[in-house]
Amino acid sequence: MAGSPVPLHSVQLKVSRPVAACTRCRNAKIKCDGKLPVCSSCEKNGRAAECISPNDLYPRGKERSYVATLESRLKFLEAKLAEIRKTKADHVATEEKKTGTQLTRAQKLKEATIIDDLVSDFGFLSVNATSRDFYGFTSAMSYDRLILWSCSREPLPSSRPVELPPRHEATVLLNHYFKIVFSLLPVLDETAFYRSVDNLYGGRHAEPNDHWVVRMALAISCASKSTHKGDCYHRQGLGHVCEALKYAREVLHPGSISSVQALVLLAEYSALETSYFDTWELVGAASRAMIDLGLHQDPPTRAISKYELELRRRVFYCVYSLDRATSIVQARAFSFSDDSTKVKVPYIQREGVQQAVQLSSRGQFHGSALNLIRMRQIQSKWYTDLYQSGRRPWDDGYGYIWIQCDTMAQWFNNLESTTSPTLRNYFELDLLQSYVYVLSPSPRVPVMQPFAAKLIFEYVIRYASIMHSLICVSRTDGQTELPFLTFHDAMRVNMMAQRFLDVLRRDTESLLSGYIPPPPAVDENQTNPPTIPTVAYPRGERPAKFNASRSVNCIKQLTECLKRFGARWAQPLQERFEKESAPLLNELEQQAYSYYPFTFQ
Repeated sequence: MAGSPVPLHSVQLKVSRPVAACTRCRNAKIKCDGKLPVCSSCEKNGRAAECISPNDLYPRGKERSYVATLESRLKFLEAKLAEIRKTKADHVATEEKKTGTQLTRAQKLKEATIIDDLVSDFGFLSVNATSRDFYGFTSAMSYDRLILWSCSREPLPSSRPVELPPRHEATVLLNHYFKIVFSLLPVLDETAFYRSVDNLYGGRHAEPNDHWVVRMALAISCASKSTHKGDCYHRQGLGHVCEALKYAREVLHPGSISSVQALVLLAEYSALETSYFDTWELVGAASRAMIDLGLHQDPPTRAISKYELELRRRVFYCVYSLDRATSIVQARAFSFSDDSTKVKVPYIQREGVQQAVQLSSRGQFHGSALNLIRMRQIQSKWYTDLYQSGRRPWDDGYGYIWIQCDTMAQWFNNLESTTSPTLRNYFELDLLQSYVYVLSPSPRVPVMQPFAAKLIFEYVIRYASIMHSLICVSRTDGQTELPFLTFHDAMRVNMMAQRFLDVLRRDTESLLSGYIPPPPAVDENQTNPPTIPTVAYPRGERPAKFNASRSVNCIKQLTECLKRFGARWAQPLQERFEKESAPLLNELEQQAYSYYPFTFQ
């Protein structure tokens, strides 16, 4: 009957394919591309003579097929199962007397071997998000729901539809996004982005991706302007995100660069608004999608156009920068290693036109992004070597540390003269916290020398002064232009504050006395250690009193910064630090006020 269902066990498998993997790759259980006359794996390892296809062992027209192999294995297992059941039925009386029946060791090994042999062929069957035979999800759990569910912390509040702001207001917000965020993470193509803006405001047909990129850019811009959780900018940004997520199913789908760009935008927003999304999970999802597309490897230059190649590199290094920054600040492993990537840095400028390009806004954007990429590459190297590569201490650990400190110092000294003061301060904050991270105890260098403690003492004081001037003094003076500061910067301030308390508790008297300890001994041919910043003591002032006053000022500046960040993200950062630093602060104030009149600014 045409309408009667066919039992599953009687379905005739009509699809068959020859076994593509060669004999050597099958035995080694590695992936084989099946190229002729020799596969890539055998050719690379010099085993061309051993690269024999299993089909060559059979006469033409009678090649062994993949499905036929599974069918033969299935018949063998069914016969074996029937034999076991028959044996068990013949010995029912004996089996009932035993407390349990177990197969012997030899039988277990034989059964495991048969099963492994049966399922081993499935390793050559690969269907992922980018395969040509992948036709999308067939269940209610779609890719966008999976991503949003795994990366969410709490549900977004239900709100009424939020209309797009007037064109002139949107232009101000979008210019702020391009100046503050896009200059460091240019994940979008400017021309395509403004085409999306025209589609939304010009009454044209707007695609789901147009709504997503414009709404997310507005949300990021509003969130970066917010100073308190629940203020006007915070509510506007949250409303734009809720509107953007209405198009998540059409935008967040595997196998496209636009999906990776969408995840990067969502990760940028989550770094500014931590209540609803986990930045580390979103960056991890973007990294996996990026690797599935092969963006971590440059394709042959003739395979794609120059525009597509530039966009691939842009997206890769934006994901790379976010992954390195997020993993380091949270002390987690990277989503992918540097050894697995081979992508040239984008925006390469010719020496003859470099100065002219830097005068344009586009050149300034690309110059800032290049500087950030270079710093993330340096950080990736020392973080991997010091914290992720092993646990055995090095004999000459400080020799390696001095090399990394010198590399970062050269990076900062080579910043373009056209870099804005705000952006230069942003890069110096990144440099100082990297110094402190490298000099702190690590698995490779577990013991911190007094010279390193003195460097940390001076670097944290400088860090607190710059951060305080950015987020406290600038706001008071009415200066609204701030760098791209996220919750990760609040975590960095808290880390720097903890390091400052640690080094002061270890040896308060030595650090306050102004004594400069000798640097750890290294080989003569290695890089010299950093120079400890010089401090100009007031005439007639004793170093101990003056440094005690500097320490009090630093702790209060860090407390004020944590207060601002705590108000922004509704976190008790200030209260925790005040409780931890209270005993040491009282001791320092007694030393400072007893001789040196202290005024906090």
